[in-house]
Amino acid sequence: MKLWLSKNSEVSVSEQLVEQITLGIASHDLKIGEKLPSTSEIARRFQIHQNTVIAAYRRLAAHGLVEFKKGSGVYVRNDIIKADDAKGLGQIVDRFLKEASGSGHSLAEIEQHLQARFTVKKPIRFLLVESDIELQKILLVEIESATGCIVNGISFEDFSVETDDDNLQIIAMFDKKEKIGNVLSPGRNCIFLQANSVPASLSGRPRPLNSDLIAVVSSWKRFLALAKLFLLAAKIDADAIITRSPHSSDWRNGLDSASLIICDSLTAKYFLDDDRTRLFPLIADASLAELHSINRR
Repeated sequence: MKLWLSKNSEVSVSEQLVEQITLGIASHDLKIGEKLPSTSEIARRFQIHQNTVIAAYRRLAAHGLVEFKKGSGVYVRNDIIKADDAKGLGQIVDRFLKEASGSGHSLAEIEQHLQARFTVKKPIRFLLVESDIELQKILLVEIESATGCIVNGISFEDFSVETDDDNLQIIAMFDKKEKIGNVLSPGRNCIFLQANSVPASLSGRPRPLNSDLIAVVSSWKRFLALAKLFLLAAKIDADAIITRSPHSSDWRNGLDSASLIICDSLTAKYFLDDDRTRLFPLIADASLAELHSINRR
């Protein structure tokens, strides 16, 4: 995975590392079990203090995304997608059949019950669990556009009151997997969405000229910070970048002079007929396609 770090950003270098590696794991640019560059290698490459890299790796480990292997290095954790592993699923099914048979149920009864369950209990609505309200609004737009149905949003703090409804499909972003997995009731599953890959999105795009003014527009502060970070890391002059939030009354100031406008899926509604707009979706195409297929069943 390619890393971009800027010492001229208001975001600390350690935070930049955490953000980019987290996004790399969520978008599968970093594979399960992949070894990360050593702390000394990153420190030497970007001429930063090694302790800065160590602090970032420790935060990632605290979030359950990476693990330290003594004498070997730092790796993307193997058990991040354990619930999706085919072998693990087979073991779950085996345990279920063993327990059901041990309770006196015949295989014919089990098969009949499962067939009825899958025939009747189809998700009739989606529930997105996301506590960051501005991020939630963007994700809802992307999911509704991909599935053609209305999606409800809920914060993690209020999530437990919704879990007694059998006719819904819970969804959340990849980095919420461990947190949500700890509170899911037995038999309830959650689809965890992959994040869009920044390198893949930038691939094949023409590089802005040095004289171009670039505007980043979003109501989500983290979107503004990340977009600016990647632009600075791509050697775009900081003076050529402006950020705007539609929450501000004067947010359109300066946009007429911009050669390029980078925005999220929600903010794109303000620039429908503007060919300067470059939309950056937050959810990977593969995850949106999965939701679309579920809705069509």
